[in-house]
Amino acid sequence: MDDVVATGELLKWTNYLHGWQVRHFKLTSDGSISYTLLDDATDSSRGSVKIDRMILQLHHHSEVRFDIVTPGITWYLRAHNPLDRQTWTSAIEKLKPTLPLPVSREGSINLMSESALQVVSDLNVKLDELHSFKDSLSHQLAEIRAKLLKESPAISQQLATVQATVTGIVATTAKCVEEMQERERYWMEKLNEEREKTRHLEILYTATNRENTELIKHNIPQGPHLNEDEFFDAIESTLDKMADLEIKQEEPSSVAECADKKDHRMYNQMQELINKYVELSKQNPESDPSWQPLSKSGETKIFRKEEEVNNVMMDYLVATTVVEGVTAGEMAEVFHSKELKLKWDHTIEADKLLETLDEHCAVYHQILKRVWPTAQRDMVYASHKQKLDGDGHPTWIVCNVSCEHASTPEGISGYTRATIEVVLFCQTVCDKPNPTRNDIKCKIVYSASVNPGGWAPSSAVRAISQREYPKFLKKISSFAQDHVKKEEIKW
Repeated sequence: MDDVVATGELLKWTNYLHGWQVRHFKLTSDGSISYTLLDDATDSSRGSVKIDRMILQLHHHSEVRFDIVTPGITWYLRAHNPLDRQTWTSAIEKLKPTLPLPVSREGSINLMSESALQVVSDLNVKLDELHSFKDSLSHQLAEIRAKLLKESPAISQQLATVQATVTGIVATTAKCVEEMQERERYWMEKLNEEREKTRHLEILYTATNRENTELIKHNIPQGPHLNEDEFFDAIESTLDKMADLEIKQEEPSSVAECADKKDHRMYNQMQELINKYVELSKQNPESDPSWQPLSKSGETKIFRKEEEVNNVMMDYLVATTVVEGVTAGEMAEVFHSKELKLKWDHTIEADKLLETLDEHCAVYHQILKRVWPTAQRDMVYASHKQKLDGDGHPTWIVCNVSCEHASTPEGISGYTRATIEVVLFCQTVCDKPNPTRNDIKCKIVYSASVNPGGWAPSSAVRAISQREYPKFLKKISSFAQDHVKKEEIKW
């Protein structure tokens, strides 16, 4: 039976419904790591992987997170503290070099490393023999010299010279062997580095190939054929990757002409939406008991509220934050402008202007990057920006609302149509008459109601929204600050 190298409890991500769950993990000397349920009386394994076929990834922003990536599955793990994570990762890394050499697809051991080790071994044997010959020769020369010392002092002196020469030859040979060993160690380290890189690439290639195989199966119904772990782990992984991507989008070849009027077909709907969220922005979620606090990170806070309007139960999820050095007008422009949005929102694959309704309102067709294993989404929406009459503090609001457009019917190119109702309320906070950027702030109230269409559990939609709100506000705030820091203040 294999010895247990490490054992203990770790948190494992299951899905958005159950989140992080405690599991009992065990690392054994044969290079296997497995886990069981805490209340499982049979102690049967719920999953197992080999550490010589995995990649250990430490989380960049968490001192307790680490992931185990294999060609077939990825485990998202969290230790109870940084020391616990260090214990597990050290045990895994320490065990890797003790495992047998990797076997190729043909079943043969890596011959280069075996041959190199044999060369080093042979050199050491020959060097030991050379030292033995030197000692024997030195002893024999010493005896001959002692006998000839009385009879022929000259010959005795010559023998002493020969003895010194032999000692010098052996010392020089030993130095050469030492340098050869040092060089061999250097190339062995290089070989091991390349072998590890190759192993990582093989694992990533297999994992990517597995994912791409799923991507091309357009005719398979999405969602229900996947288990919960596969569905939610895939969504979280893809969303994390999108945070590091950049896109370049070409300008549309032609756009509709501006209507330059306030009675376009979306105007009344936009005004109703603006009035609703202006009233919502006047409420104080921190002191109003009808609002339920969900999370807080620095200045960013997320609240939830349920209320009945016209016999319909409304469910609001809003986020609030404060951005230093940016006005409400500048923040609204960053959120509303198509050109600027493509620079900070990396979930967008394409964004085409379909129709300009007035100076601050236009209709767009937006295609989102695919989040495996769901189908790729698109949406047609009107984006409206408006300055509000306030109490001396400049206030702007941007509303993005789904609509229909004859040029882009639902189902085009096989996309699943999503619908949205997104509102960004911005208010400048400044008490100085001639302020600099250091004197101004922008208070933000953000709400996004998204129906992704197709198959997606409502609990997952809410969980993803709650997860993405802080990331969205941080991303747009950082971009806005960097975008306007050298510009004149625009109210």
